[in-house]
Amino acid sequence: MNIKIPVSWLREYLKTDAAAKTIARELSLAGPSVERTEKRGEDYIFDIEVTTNRPDAFSVFGIAREANAILNFVGNKSKLQPPVGMDLNLEPDTKEKLALDVKVANPILCPRFTAIILSNIKIGPSPAYIKNRLEAVGIRAINNIVDITNYIMMETGNPMHAFDYDKILGAKMVLRASKTGEKLTTLDGKNYNLPEGSIVIEDQKRLIDLCGIMGGENSQITRRTKRAIFFVQAYDPKTIRRTTQTLAVRTEAAARFEKGIDLENILPVLSRAVYLAKKNAGAQIASELVDIYPKKQVSKTVTLNSVKLDKYLGIKIEPSKAAQILRLLGFKVETDIARLTAVAPAWRAQDIKEDVDLIEEIARIYGYHNLPSTLPEGQIPQRPDGILKDVIALKNSLKVLGLTEAMSYSIISKAMLNGSQVDPKDAVELQNPLTEEWQFMRPSLIPSLVDVVAKNQNLKQDIAIFEIAKTYIKRKDALPQQDLWLTIVKTGNDFYEIKGLTENILQILKRNVTFQKETRENRIFQKDESAIVNVEGQEVGTLGLLSHTLTDSFGINIQLLSLELNLTKVFGLKTTQKGFKPLSKYPPQIEDISAIFATQTPVTMITEEIKKASHLVKNVEVTDIFESEKIGKGKKSITLRITYQKSTGTPETEEVREARDKIIKMLQKEFLAQVRV
Repeated sequence: MNIKIPVSWLREYLKTDAAAKTIARELSLAGPSVERTEKRGEDYIFDIEVTTNRPDAFSVFGIAREANAILNFVGNKSKLQPPVGMDLNLEPDTKEKLALDVKVANPILCPRFTAIILSNIKIGPSPAYIKNRLEAVGIRAINNIVDITNYIMMETGNPMHAFDYDKILGAKMVLRASKTGEKLTTLDGKNYNLPEGSIVIEDQKRLIDLCGIMGGENSQITRRTKRAIFFVQAYDPKTIRRTTQTLAVRTEAAARFEKGIDLENILPVLSRAVYLAKKNAGAQIASELVDIYPKKQVSKTVTLNSVKLDKYLGIKIEPSKAAQILRLLGFKVETDIARLTAVAPAWRAQDIKEDVDLIEEIARIYGYHNLPSTLPEGQIPQRPDGILKDVIALKNSLKVLGLTEAMSYSIISKAMLNGSQVDPKDAVELQNPLTEEWQFMRPSLIPSLVDVVAKNQNLKQDIAIFEIAKTYIKRKDALPQQDLWLTIVKTGNDFYEIKGLTENILQILKRNVTFQKETRENRIFQKDESAIVNVEGQEVGTLGLLSHTLTDSFGINIQLLSLELNLTKVFGLKTTQKGFKPLSKYPPQIEDISAIFATQTPVTMITEEIKKASHLVKNVEVTDIFESEKIGKGKKSITLRITYQKSTGTPETEEVREARDKIIKMLQKEFLAQVRV
């Protein structure tokens, strides 16, 4: 997370003579990194990256606290000055106290909640220093009360909110989990259907706040506000994160709440806000303080062995030096010869859990750049090769075969999903799609590639594209199944063209392939023009002519061929080790045999059986397939080119005749074929 901090604001709490450049350098070496420094007028603006495990540094004062520790350790004099008013007495200023009934239904959702009512408020513009500082960090100034809430958040890291007291029906606030179907209009005028389990506040009749994210429009501060409720609190980080993800909304407050809030700092922050309201809006405290804090925050006591510290850092650090560093960071430390015991400050209670956390703090303040640089000893761990190398090699081979690689989005529209005839209920749907074009995780790559063809069909007639990517198959009560697929889509209407290409690809992948007629209903491919691809007896894909229903839905007026190959399965199967066989020195004899078969007879089965019929048969090719009513309904004529060859000599005419007779008898017996030699 990046935050912007004006150096003039930082110096309000960091009392040092160090130059801005020095502060930036020392911070970057040992703490949050100052990525960029921008000069604005007489001031400088730090753009600082803070790691997600350090929510205590998501503020001006948090960075001042870090810089103070670092500067003092490296020899630059520095003193930390807390914001004025954090110890303000919150006793009522008026005899007539206003009532406020607050209830937290589930302490897990809100571990601490503080609130107070202010009266006699005079709404107006904020002082120039507040407006200028908010503008410098990217926040628009609104009025003196709303600006205080934003100013406090950027100053201390604790988000807070303000309600118009007179808009809270029944002076009642109930913090609870939202129910199914509840809605709220937020301050920005947007209407939200709230997911079940979000944290909300309701008054006597309606919801008034989407907690941790944005307040309700119906309770906002306006120029007519005379009495306001200030409240500072902490929420369950996981719930806030889940709500922001579901609603696809991010706010500065949510970014802090979802990382965790220092519970002990909540009351001082409320005091600071009341101090500013008194100073800038003439406010008076008009109620008793509400502080619901059922379970106190406790920092863990951590013990660190000196031997372990020295071993991790590679140098000897005296326990007194380690203790000095931790004390500068706010830890309570006790030491002896062999170890030190530390209790983290309240703002680090959620971060410091083990001794290695203390080692990290000591190391970074001491300076990683001051530690010795030595290469690790021992054998370098070996990891098994993944499939990336195989995928890259396959892509190169596909390009040699004349295919062009396409890269399409993993998210598709409902229209595209319907075009591929996949039921939306069977697809993985995004809970919060940005647009209708980005609604489903694709269960197949075919729709994406067909869409590419549709957009290019007027530019080029011959299109042959492929993509290797993951698909997402919905599973009950589990994450989607994500297999890696190779999908090819090309123009053409010859089934044997895509079949031959598939054989070539599996040969490149060194796997034995067989084909099986597709008998199941497959709405993507044409009936009787598709086949199942098998490797080692396992189904790994489908090939064939795409259905007219599919191509028509994309406005394509040409026939398309396609192959879907599950590479996750293929790469998991054993490869075929090819042995070397020298080419025969003797010429073969080649002849054609034509026969009539039933239309449903698989050609692959015919060729495989012919190869088994005689040891002389070295190759079988299909040269022609013809279907016509002249040869009979449900019949097809196939011309087969058979190669006879021996390694000891040219096949004799009599040997070829015997082999041919065996083949003809086999075809007649196994397939009831009518042979025409």
